[in-house]
Amino acid sequence: MSEINEKNWPQSARELLEARYQAFKDGNIDFIVETTHPETREQHDRKEIEAWANNSEWLGLEIEKEENESDYSWINFTVNYREKDKEETVEHEERALFRQHEGRWYYVDSTFPKAKTYRREEKKVGRNDPCTCGSGKKYKKCCGSQTS
Repeated sequence: MSEINEKNWPQSARELLEARYQAFKDGNIDFIVETTHPETREQHDRKEIEAWANNSEWLGLEIEKEENESDYSWINFTVNYREKDKEETVEHEERALFRQHEGRWYYVDSTFPKAKTYRREEKKVGRNDPCTCGSGKKYKKCCGSQTS
């Protein structure tokens, strides 16, 4: 979508989310800015959006849940991307709010889930415990001294 008008403006919050994802893939920053709700547009930094869009390889959008009302919608989704020059894939989760304004759908803002708790399965090695490599030394004097 290069230029949007009344005829090709997304007709639902889901369509808008999908179009905005495509705009991130295409680097169409004007579309992303224009489809941000006028009341919250100033809160979004165009340069940050542009940097994120252009420095990422966009790998997929998955919509998990939609909560639709007549004039607003919440959509939970996950976007997978990889920053250029990095190998690891990032799984970016959001709960986004979309609202209608003057008959058009706009992105308003997002909330992000709390970080997932990591539960260690193996017992933690203490500084004064015997080293796990079997050297007979204390962990802090052996392999533990290499982690600092």
